Amino acid sequence: MPGVGFLSRIFGFKNAVVVYAQAPGFDGAQPHLTTLPAVIRATQLIANDVARLPVRVERADGSLVTDSPVIDLLTREASRWQSGYEFRRYLTGNALTAGNGIAIIRRDSSGAVVELQPVPSDAASCELTDRGTIYQIGTTQLAADQVLHIGCYPDPLNPAWFVSPIDGASFAMNLAAAQDAAHKALVNTGSMGKVAIKHPGAMADETVEAIRDAWATMHATPEGAARPLILREGMTAEKISQETATSNIDSRKFSVQEIARAFGVPPEMLYQQGGGALASQVETARAYVDGALTQWVSAWESELTRKLCAPGERVRLDTDILLRGNLKDAGMAFSKLVLAGIMSPNDARARLGLAPVDGLDTPMVSMPGGASAATGPDNDPEDSGNA
Repeated sequence: MPGVGFLSRIFGFKNAVVVYAQAPGFDGAQPHLTTLPAVIRATQLIANDVARLPVRVERADGSLVTDSPVIDLLTREASRWQSGYEFRRYLTGNALTAGNGIAIIRRDSSGAVVELQPVPSDAASCELTDRGTIYQIGTTQLAADQVLHIGCYPDPLNPAWFVSPIDGASFAMNLAAAQDAAHKALVNTGSMGKVAIKHPGAMADETVEAIRDAWATMHATPEGAARPLILREGMTAEKISQETATSNIDSRKFSVQEIARAFGVPPEMLYQQGGGALASQVETARAYVDGALTQWVSAWESELTRKLCAPGERVRLDTDILLRGNLKDAGMAFSKLVLAGIMSPNDARARLGLAPVDGLDTPMVSMPGGASAATGPDNDPEDSGNA
């Protein structure tokens, strides 16, 4: 339940600092759809990658701001509860599963940001008013500049609120859940399918019920699938339908592809082989960054710049670490660009995550033909971009 933190009276933190305790009786159970393996994989994949992207703060002229508190909040400690990595992963994960990731921006008496306090997604709401966007967190109302809000897909009914892929593609998600339930039932019944038991004579209702119950107890279970079937009095058993393992797997593969579409993730990255038409790991990584991560990077950059940065500054998240490919391909691409004088050796080292070396900051043409040699017919023009 919400309460105003006593630290506001000691350290000069502004009001509207809300601390949440877990409600009594809450057992931590998640909605069924969030327990689907493909949903878990897509959610954790995007949330973890957003959380590990390098952060930098730039001025309008492109120069770096090295002493910005935003960098410390997002890479070291976001609050007393979470590191910067955990904070970004938590907010992105909430936005993916509930549509909205919410955090309270805590400032000291001088207005400097000192903490980003995470808020459970179901504890907040917002509305548009004449005063702007107002957030309701517990019993506290906060203005938009006091809240960091990362959203997924816009809610058509509320411009200030968002919906998750789980809600937006609820039909496909529920179908996947139903297929999981059907597969569970298939396993629990020993994969026998529907069986008709015929008797040459007439049977009383009590006899029919007794035979049905005996079948369910002895054979329609995982342990009973291997038990021998003993029939008397001329009875015969005939299988009238069966949910085969192959058809069940095919339908579940289709659901994984639908979940991948909802999250914008290539099916291959959900360990669904044969789900797409991408020819290489580099193409898959590029499709993943363009189709899934770009919107999250833009959402984080926009919200952080708008609410945490000084005028003339902006936040940038670097996705290059996800597009380098393997070291062999990246090395060949950067080598061509350095020899052609397009990049300096230190530019290439920076793209590879290596420290600069003194005296290697100036691009120099060392390849016959210069830049044209790096983009000639024998070179793949996509190498540099994919690296």
